[in-house]
Amino acid sequence: MKWWAFIIASEMRKILAFRFDFWVTFLGQSFIQIIISISLWKSIFESRESQEMMGYSLESIVLYYLIVPVGSKMLTGENIGFLSREIYDGSFNRYLLYPISFFQYKTLTYLTYSCFYGLQLIFIFLSYHILSGGIQSEQLINLLAGFIFFFMASVTYSQLALGIELISLWADNIWSLMVMTRFLCFFFGGAYIPVDFFPQFMKDILVFTPFPYLINLPIKVTMGSARMEDLFSGTVALLVWTILFHLGARLLWKKGQYHYSGVGI
Repeated sequence: MKWWAFIIASEMRKILAFRFDFWVTFLGQSFIQIIISISLWKSIFESRESQEMMGYSLESIVLYYLIVPVGSKMLTGENIGFLSREIYDGSFNRYLLYPISFFQYKTLTYLTYSCFYGLQLIFIFLSYHILSGGIQSEQLINLLAGFIFFFMASVTYSQLALGIELISLWADNIWSLMVMTRFLCFFFGGAYIPVDFFPQFMKDILVFTPFPYLINLPIKVTMGSARMEDLFSGTVALLVWTILFHLGARLLWKKGQYHYSGVGI
C-alpha cells in the first residue's frame, strides 16, 4: 500500500472507530440543520413581507445556511490544535523519524477529515433538493463544482493553520490565536453573514484577502449562483494564498525547529 493510501486508511479508521456516535451525529445534525434553517428563515421573510433579500430568495438563503455548518467543518478539517498539542506533549517526535515530510503527513490527514465532512455536504444538499421536489442534473454539476472549491479552500486553510500552529514552537499557548483566526475566516468569509450583505467598501477590501474565497464562494458555487469570472478569480486567489501560506509555514519551521525541545526523547 502506498504511503498516502495508508495514511488515509488510518485516519478513516479513527473517524469511524465509534460508528454509532458517527451516525447519530451525522444524521441528527443534518436533519436538525434542515428543520431549523427552514423554520427560521421562513419566519424572517414572513415578518419582512419580502420575497427577496440582497438577491437571496427564501429557498436560496435556507440552502446557504444549510451548507454553512458542514462547509465550515470541511474547511477546518481536524480543527484547532491538530499540530500544536503534539509539539507540547512531545509526540511530534515521530514525524522527525517518518520517511516523509511532516507537512505532507499533516496536510493529508487534515484533508482526509475535510473530504469526510464533504460526504455530509453531499447528503445535506441532496436531502434538501429531494424534499424540495427533486434533483436536476445541473444541480448535481453545481454540487460537484462546490465540493471541488471547498476542497481547494480546505487546502488553503490547512496551510494557514499549519503556519499558526507552528508558532507553538515559541509560544506556550496558541489556542486563542487559532480561535481568533477561525473567527476572522468565518466572519469575513460569510459563515455568519453572506458577504453580499456587507457594505460595498468592505467587499472591495475583502477581494484582496483570502476570506471570501474560503466559505462564501464555495457555497455560491454549490448553489449555482457564482459567475464564471468568480470561478476564475476564486481559483487564482486560492492558489496564490495557498502558496503564500505554505511558504510562510515552511519559513516558520526552518526558524522554529531549533526551538523544539523534543519532550520525551
